[in-house]
This record gives sequence, C-alpha cells and structure tokens, in this order.
Amino acid sequence: MDKVEAGNVMADRGSSESVYITSNKYLSLIQVIQAMENRLLWSELAYLFLSILVMFFSIGLLSYATGRRDARTIYVFVLFLIVIGEFICVYWIISSMKIQMKLRLRYFQARFLERKQNVHGETFFTDESSYFNPSVRYIESPDKLERVEYPSSGAIRMDGFAGIAKPRHLTWFMASMLFFIYIMIMMWTMRFLI
Repeated sequence: MDKVEAGNVMADRGSSESVYITSNKYLSLIQVIQAMENRLLWSELAYLFLSILVMFFSIGLLSYATGRRDARTIYVFVLFLIVIGEFICVYWIISSMKIQMKLRLRYFQARFLERKQNVHGETFFTDESSYFNPSVRYIESPDKLERVEYPSSGAIRMDGFAGIAKPRHLTWFMASMLFFIYIMIMMWTMRFLI
C-alpha cells in the first residue's frame, strides 16, 4: 500500500469516526432536550396545582369569614395566603423562563449538529417552522406516499398563535391570570380590613 492509499484510508476512517462522534453527540443532546421538556411540563403542572390550591383555600376561607364579626384574623391570614400565591406565580414564571432559555440553547446546538451531519432537510426535530408554511398548507413525506393537511386560517391555524404557542407563552398567560385573580381577591379582602 502506498502513501496516497494509506492517507485516503486514514481520511475515510477519520471522517467516519467524526460522523459517529457527531451522531452520538446529537443523540445525547436530543435526550437532554426531551428530559428538559418533560421537566418543564411537570414543573408547570406542579406550579399550576399549587397556585390553584392556594387560591381555592383562600376563597374558601373568605366565604367562611363572610358575615362573621370576629373574622379580622381570618382576613389577615387570607392576605398572607394571597401573597404566597403571588410568590408562587412569580417564581413559576422565572423558573419557566430559565428552562426555556436553556432549551433554546439546546435546540440551537442540535440544529448546528444537524447541519454538521450535512443531511439537507432533516431538521424534523429542531425546526418545525418549515413544515407549517401558510403557502403550502400540508405536510408531505419525503417519499410522497403520505400527506397531512393542517388548518391555515382561523383561530387554530398552525402558523398563527395557536400553532406557535410555546410553553413560555402559555406559562406567562396562566401565571399572569392567576396573579391578577390574586390581586382582585386581595383588593376585595382589603375592604373588610379597612
């Protein structure tokens, strides 16, 4: 074997090793992304459960205290619960933003690894925006054997708010709604203390 053939064999071997390493990095990165998505889902469900529990408990105490003469301490306790509920909402938004920023970084890294593997058009996991193009209005498999149409007009269109609603948007909406409900309950409770 001459030097040129040996160099070609080593180059092929090095490129296959780098493809193997890139594929392993990509697979481990996808597993990290899935774990982070699951963590985001379960943490948001936990925050939602805690917020609703605190809200219903404070409303229950308010209904118990209504009409009683010696209910001043109950109103103060309800205000304390409302402040706890507001802190839960604020912490919920902050922790969700932190996880979302980490997810954005991981998706950025995964798209880089997809480009590095040089497989054109195979970004099905990290870039779904190309599939929901309003001018196309359907998704077709690469072998042209399957086709799925999706809504492209109205409130549920896939390129509209419902289609691009990320967990961060929904978290901000839910936590903000609960926060404003807490503020309304607080204002209603304050009129009994004043």
